[in-house]
Amino acid sequence: MTAVVGRVTGRGVRLGSGGAVLMSPRQLTRRGLLGLAGGLGTLSLADCLRLRSRASGDSVVAGARSVILVWLAGGPSHLETFDPKPNAPGGVGGPLGAVATAIPGVSFCETLPNLAVQSDRLAVIRTVHHRQSAHEPGQAYMISGNRFRPGHNFPSVGAVVGRQRRRRSARNGLPTYVALPDEGVRGGGHLGAAWNPLSIASDPSRPGFRVADLFPPRSIAAGRLARRRALSAAVRARFSQQRPSPQGDAVARYTDQAWDIVDSPRARAAFDLELESAKMRDSYGRAVMGQRLLLARRLIEADVPFVTVSAYEWDDHRNLVPRLGEKLPDVDRGLATLIEDLDLRGLLETTMVVVAGEFGRTPRFNENAGRDHWANAFSVVVAGGGIVGGQVVGKTDRTAAEPVTRPVTPEDLHFTIYHQLGIDAGRFLPSVSGRDIPILRDGQVIAELVP
Repeated sequence: MTAVVGRVTGRGVRLGSGGAVLMSPRQLTRRGLLGLAGGLGTLSLADCLRLRSRASGDSVVAGARSVILVWLAGGPSHLETFDPKPNAPGGVGGPLGAVATAIPGVSFCETLPNLAVQSDRLAVIRTVHHRQSAHEPGQAYMISGNRFRPGHNFPSVGAVVGRQRRRRSARNGLPTYVALPDEGVRGGGHLGAAWNPLSIASDPSRPGFRVADLFPPRSIAAGRLARRRALSAAVRARFSQQRPSPQGDAVARYTDQAWDIVDSPRARAAFDLELESAKMRDSYGRAVMGQRLLLARRLIEADVPFVTVSAYEWDDHRNLVPRLGEKLPDVDRGLATLIEDLDLRGLLETTMVVVAGEFGRTPRFNENAGRDHWANAFSVVVAGGGIVGGQVVGKTDRTAAEPVTRPVTPEDLHFTIYHQLGIDAGRFLPSVSGRDIPILRDGQVIAELVP
């Protein structure tokens, strides 16, 4: 039997030489490619994914330029935030009530009154689910969009976005990916340490906050500093020629990034919260979450492609309600202010804000008045970046334990993020081992979120 070979053209996949076009680039979905592979015995799934990557490339039309990921490491309770069940059976709903939102018929937990007012700008996905109920695999899955597998170190979404937007950042002397700080957000994975985030661990809510080593010593003149940089580059270039390695490339990239920031007044200004008015800083809240969100806005405004914001510990196995009472007011105030601030500055349309953790919490309280890990159903919130707000996607059952309608996977969430950024989620990127690996292996756009 003669093998039939598919060929990629500008119009799609064509059979043989001069055959019919089977699929246009728009039709090259993973499901469609799997069906195509069934009829083309010489094409593997990897071949098909490469075809899609070659046929489409990164889209030139994108609704978003940047992303702020508010990462609630540990897994916040969805019942005490975006999917309250005040009328659920005993032991489920807890003592907290619900508050009406700007979305008709939709309530948030009473812990989020400011976000309830801003809900017309939010899309709440209540039916995200997976089966990784331990922290490390859950975080790896939700941060990368790739199901956790031992021995596989997938890059975080921030690392991928930073890599794909590296030319933009190179023009302005800013890092491609900043973590405030890097709690549980992972890094470059198989792309290499060169794509790890620039992590700012210090607390911007403290008086006198400054990013360490951001400013050159006053005792060193600018000319001397430039000569040092040139000498450093020459030494690294010589070493790279003699002993090339991914580790050396990572060191070189970090070093260049550090020099670029130190050399750039614009970059230094982006990290300087003292340039904000006291009124603006107060509006975000002076707690660590609020000030990190404000710093994230400054970085996005300066054109950093991806910023992750983390604060507090959300693994509330004990005393959940009082512990949330200490944390959620800061999140509610800071996030609501961020969304309004981005909107007023004309940045919300091009900045996607994503609020997520690795999973939710159990429907029932445990004996320690806490909730344990629960990945079967939990909530993720998305705003901006061209996303359709003012809606809830999916519905959980009466105890918020399982999706009833419209289940959404981590792959779907990440596919949508990449789609809005104009990044082809099926594109193959080179790993440090020399293999080409797709950004995502599965997933589809969450249609309700896209205009």
